[in-house]
Amino acid sequence: MHRCLTRVPALLAALALTCPPVALAEESEESSAIRTEAPDTDSCPHSLVPAEPVTTSERLAPGQETPTPLPAVEGAPCGVSVPRGFNVNKDVVASAWMVSDIDTGEIIAMKDPNGRYRPASIIKALLALVAIDELPLDRRITATLDDASVEGSAVGIGPDGTYTVEQLLEGLLMASGNDAAHALAQALGGDEVALKKVNELAKKLGTRSTVAASYHGLDAAGMSTSAADISIIYRAAFSNETFARIVDTEHVDFPGWKDLPGYELWNDNGLYLNDPEGIGGKTGYTEDAHHTFVGAIDHDGRRLQAVILDTTVEHGFRAWEQAQMLLREASDVDPGDGVGELADFSAQSDSVTPTSAAHAPSKAPDAAAAPADASSSLDSVQSWAGWLITALVALLVVAVATFSLLRR
Repeated sequence: MHRCLTRVPALLAALALTCPPVALAEESEESSAIRTEAPDTDSCPHSLVPAEPVTTSERLAPGQETPTPLPAVEGAPCGVSVPRGFNVNKDVVASAWMVSDIDTGEIIAMKDPNGRYRPASIIKALLALVAIDELPLDRRITATLDDASVEGSAVGIGPDGTYTVEQLLEGLLMASGNDAAHALAQALGGDEVALKKVNELAKKLGTRSTVAASYHGLDAAGMSTSAADISIIYRAAFSNETFARIVDTEHVDFPGWKDLPGYELWNDNGLYLNDPEGIGGKTGYTEDAHHTFVGAIDHDGRRLQAVILDTTVEHGFRAWEQAQMLLREASDVDPGDGVGELADFSAQSDSVTPTSAAHAPSKAPDAAAAPADASSSLDSVQSWAGWLITALVALLVVAVATFSLLRR
């Protein structure tokens, strides 16, 4: 539980006025679509763009043009591709996924590797890599009200609080803090500059389907990625010593701000916390992306990663558990017995050929539009819930104070 909610009564009044929104774990929320089996992607329904959004998250502003999607990518089947003996558990209900060897780049198994889906917060790895490359880890950054007020999940930085770049990276990767993302983006030159750098890095890494319409993962028009692209991105991320160390950290002491004491920040990655071989990853969720997840294990010196896109959890298995099922199967596959190489999906490879949008398979018309006032993402719900809790604490303080005065 957030430290702000566990303070002694003497601090309640101060906390009611200063405590930031509670950073609810993305993986703890329910998704909107009930699913009991993995969608059939054999016909490549999302080869060009993700499914239609069910919220207003991608509504265009007046005068804004509809983003042109990247050319579709061909060269790999859109269904399930597994080696002999690999069993895909029926409880893995993701639309797309990929399991690969971080160090060799071998793909062990996959489903719809080039399909276009929304990444949610797992896209934060790109921002982290840019920040690690450009900002000294010990540089101190003073947070602003804009940082603390950003929409979505928050680690709890406050106005005029000071944090090192490394602490903000911890908040970004361990708690999916959009407030930390905003602070890092401003240090990189502002929102537009940071977003440009994020997309330039994605292209440099060789992605073909990734467009970061936001650097923190909130849905926006044009946002897309693929299981192959995320695997490429996280292979680079896990090869970065600083990134790998932070996501492989159970908890850290996170600083407070003004009169608010610091607290113990815990890693929110379920696979890392529950699997003895876990070495980190990233969680993600929005109403339109559904659950997304990246998790990695070190199995007898072999580092394997699983990427999950567009999955749901109502059937009883969290995204990290679905990733774990795939990783357990993959760990029994001998090196060299996989189904491909990540290099074959890179933009530097000729093995996968882009096709024009005009010749790409059409998008499946199976998503229904939601009411115009539907929430844009889980992150906005998290922010609202945090402030509601704070307001309730404030009311409790007022009630106790009033009662005390009446007794005098």
